[in-house]
Amino acid sequence: MSAVEPSPDIEPKRRNPWMWISAVLAVVAAGLLIWALNAQSDADSAQQDADELQSQLEQGKDTGSAVAADAKTAYDDLTQELGVTNEDLATTEKALQDAEQAAAQAEQDAAAAEREAAEATSETDKAKAETDQAKAEAQAAESKAAIAADCAKAYVSALGALFGGESVSAQAEAVRKELESITGSCKAAFEGA
Repeated sequence: MSAVEPSPDIEPKRRNPWMWISAVLAVVAAGLLIWALNAQSDADSAQQDADELQSQLEQGKDTGSAVAADAKTAYDDLTQELGVTNEDLATTEKALQDAEQAAAQAEQDAAAAEREAAEATSETDKAKAETDQAKAEAQAAESKAAIAADCAKAYVSALGALFGGESVSAQAEAVRKELESITGSCKAAFEGA
């Protein structure tokens, strides 16, 4: 048997490396095209979401401004109804202290008149002591009403500070502290009265 020798006329087939490089570059280009289209779609979607959020933010600002304006109007109406002007809060607190002292004095007078009524021997003295006691109790009730009115005015004056600055949120902490102080004063006044 004879071995077949390749003929020197036939060359083995060589593959061109540029064809392989071109094929790889075509696949890479297709992948980059797909990636770019996907990235553009994501960017468009993000821009649309940002536009929607901006629109909602502007609507929220408009709504917040409307609420603040409504609150300011309600505050103005309340101050007018209560007869509160932009008086100093310290003046209102001083009036509260004066009303508290008047209530304490009125209760002392009522207690003294009650003792006099109990100790009175004649009907005339007893009637006079009971009248004095009724007057003192009425004065104590008036003082308590004055305390309530002064507390209401103090609260309204403190709340007015919310509308005094550039924004409600900037004033909120100071107003909260002032309201706590007023609450403590009013509570003490009612307990003492």
